[in-house]
Amino acid sequence: MTAGRKSIIAEHPDRAAIELALANGVSQTALSKRYGLDQSILSRYRARMDPDLVKRLRVRPARSDEELAHIRELESKSLLDHLILIRGRLYCNADRSVRIGDDAGERAALSEAGKASERIAKLLGEMGSVIRHDHRHLHLAASPEWHAVRTELTRALRPFPEAHGAVIAALQRAEAMAAQGQDVIAQESARVLEHMNA
Repeated sequence: MTAGRKSIIAEHPDRAAIELALANGVSQTALSKRYGLDQSILSRYRARMDPDLVKRLRVRPARSDEELAHIRELESKSLLDHLILIRGRLYCNADRSVRIGDDAGERAALSEAGKASERIAKLLGEMGSVIRHDHRHLHLAASPEWHAVRTELTRALRPFPEAHGAVIAALQRAEAMAAQGQDVIAQESARVLEHMNA
């Protein structure tokens, strides 16, 4: 760029929108596609933007490390709950496939449930510090080993249709409780205690 020549962005008809996006950390790849500008031009322009202008254009304040850690913790727990729910649905699909004699459907559902278990295991590893501080949020169905135990148990009971059906129903109730959260587990525990004391 020669001295005295304005940059392409400074003369661009969408300059205000581009500056606003750059100040708020919008991906330069996305901006490049949207406005037909080279990423190097966007990068140079952002590097030369006046810091006071960037502050004024920020739509949201920068988050502290504590706020980001809190958001990460909440999102991780939400993702874990979602994966457990998906895995429970896959188990239901596998169980339905067994009832109708669809071996390929059962294998496919169990394979996907295994993948969900792997994602759960990875997430639990990443959430290690959270889990140590909050044990009441763990449930057997959230553990990666649960997938292997459940699969072997249901396969072993397949020759005994009545027992197989009863175990499947019990497993589905337990997995539903895990997916619905701690409130349901607390209610179920209270119901069992009440029944035992009656």
